[in-house]
Amino acid sequence: MELTASTVDRKANQAHQVVDDVARQATDKAAPAIDRLAQAAHETVDKVAGAAAPAADWVKQNADQLKQQQDMLLDSCRGYVRERPLVVLAATLFAGYLVGRLTR
Repeated sequence: MELTASTVDRKANQAHQVVDDVARQATDKAAPAIDRLAQAAHETVDKVAGAAAPAADWVKQNADQLKQQQDMLLDSCRGYVRERPLVVLAATLFAGYLVGRLTR
């Protein structure tokens, strides 16, 4: 077998054709698996989004309730301070004294 430029070119073209055929077959076989994987990923994202929406609503509702309770507690504390300012002043002085003694 004589190696000439035309023979080398022909063999190279044949090799390229084989590589192209193998690549095409691999792509054809992998495409359905990739499509199934993409579909599963989309379904998972949809499920997570569906579960997150009610959770976000629950958090918002409970945050509103917590804010209302905080406002009620703050109003109650303000009323207590207005009714008994000397008791509150004595309690804060005592608490400050205790914190000062404990941090030494």
